Amino acid sequence: MLAMLRFGAARRAACRPLTFPHRRLESTARGQISEDSHTMRRRLLYQMRKRGILETDLLLSSFAARHLADLPRADLDDLDALLANVDWDIFHWASGKTAPPPEIAQMPVFQKLRDHAARRGASIVRMPDLPAE
Repeated sequence: MLAMLRFGAARRAACRPLTFPHRRLESTARGQISEDSHTMRRRLLYQMRKRGILETDLLLSSFAARHLADLPRADLDDLDALLANVDWDIFHWASGKTAPPPEIAQMPVFQKLRDHAARRGASIVRMPDLPAE
């Protein structure tokens, strides 16, 4: 019984939210705290490569390789909000199989993603390499 309690406590401790004290933070105009653009680009790159569904991984990772470095901060914020959606929804919206919600369809970054999906065709067979640091 004591071993089970220890295991349960260890498991609960392992499931606690992680904190990232090494992230550099900056204040936004609204007084909220957010990550700097460089850190955000790196996090978004990781999230775009590791979605869990191959089709979405390929679409988003190739989009990131082509466009992520040039996106302004407002588009990065929109992209972050877009990535909070379900993988299949993102893929179907970008490929035009289903209509996105109006707030998603109005995002400039989503329009770029949709254009990217229309142009890429069947030419992508693997995920792009990560940029060298």
